[in-house]
Amino acid sequence: MTKYRLKIGGDPIEFTSTGPEGFIDAWRMESPYEWKTYDQWVKNAAALACDWSGKPVRFDTIESFTDDMMRHGMLEVVDAEQS
Repeated sequence: MTKYRLKIGGDPIEFTSTGPEGFIDAWRMESPYEWKTYDQWVKNAAALACDWSGKPVRFDTIESFTDDMMRHGMLEVVDAEQS
């Protein structure tokens, strides 16, 4: 498991996951916003990330969303566990 930090909005959210795409669930658990479907959540989360960063954030796939979050400094590895 790897420890990540999501920096978006208020206080950073730290979580552990097998991969960086775990940020979606970590963010959803902390967010006051609710959407009927997972796809709606992802689309609106990407829009919020775009607003906060001032940079484009793709949401066509979870991989591209994750890549943009990391590239723009909103998601980072805190501690990669060594195997």
